[in-house]
Amino acid sequence: MAVDKIKVSGDSRVEHRSAFVNGKTYGYLYSQPPSGSYKGTVVLLHGFPDLSMGWRYQIPMFVNKGFRVIAPDCIGYGRTDAPANLASYSHKSCADDVKELASQLGASKIILGGHDWGAYLAYRVALWHPDLVEYLFTVCVPYAAPRKRFASIEKMVKTVTPHFAYQLYFVSGEIEKFVHTKDEHKQFLIALYGGRTEKKEFAFDVNKGVDLERMRDVRPSWLLSEEELEYYAWEFTRHGIRGPLNWYRTRKINHDDELFLPTSTIEVPVLFIQATRDAALPPHLGKGGAKHLPQLTTKQVDSSHWALWERPKEVNEILGEWLDGVVLKGEAAREVKL
Repeated sequence: MAVDKIKVSGDSRVEHRSAFVNGKTYGYLYSQPPSGSYKGTVVLLHGFPDLSMGWRYQIPMFVNKGFRVIAPDCIGYGRTDAPANLASYSHKSCADDVKELASQLGASKIILGGHDWGAYLAYRVALWHPDLVEYLFTVCVPYAAPRKRFASIEKMVKTVTPHFAYQLYFVSGEIEKFVHTKDEHKQFLIALYGGRTEKKEFAFDVNKGVDLERMRDVRPSWLLSEEELEYYAWEFTRHGIRGPLNWYRTRKINHDDELFLPTSTIEVPVLFIQATRDAALPPHLGKGGAKHLPQLTTKQVDSSHWALWERPKEVNEILGEWLDGVVLKGEAAREVKL
């Protein structure tokens, strides 16, 4: 049976809304149960190169479970502003924006979820605003605790994570020279989403980056319909690719900010869904981070990096079981105590 999902062409179950947040305009998807009442607020953060609509398979599941959902286009993407200053893309700045958006919508406590950069940010929101995040789940990206000593991405690639070499390419500025039009954005997205040429060649390699020549010949991935791909291409054309790539250019800013964090431990219940075939984030990563997550639950899906779309049924089942067994059970126990 096909998994229910939000239609990008228009779906009565979601609203496209906007909010003025800390001097920037954020666009976000908003959905809630038809009754208007809900058990809690779920905030969903997407990664690169994605949009709020990246959660299209998960939003109906959360609403059917009785939650309302807020899924913003992160800074630099889609219907949210793309400032020129790098500081706006720092994790602390984005964490503050999540806090303010939740506050404007009357949510003093949230269930926070993230994928890719959205997952990394979700951990940081929990660190910067522990009073806000009551439950946390992430997909693909394990927790990496803040470090006292700075390590550049160049050093990381040479010594620890050669599969992060694509990040060096992303920060180089080369992509911005070649991706401008809607069709060029479309081909770039296809390359990142696993599209192949007629000869079955990929245009993206985690150990190198994007092959711009091959990128022109890649064919759409089965992970998105043609309608969804067109939607994504138009949304990325609003600001261009520089804003999304700026997320890879804030490593030093984030490190300096995090020197002032009071703790590296996230005390709330955390669910981590690991994709076992994620080339950029192999399963051995993140083992050291578990000691900073005392209420960690780890599950796996047989998927590439795009687990939300590639294995939506499995991801939703894991999330649903966690909601029932941890979140709703915890809320019921709290009500009994009260």
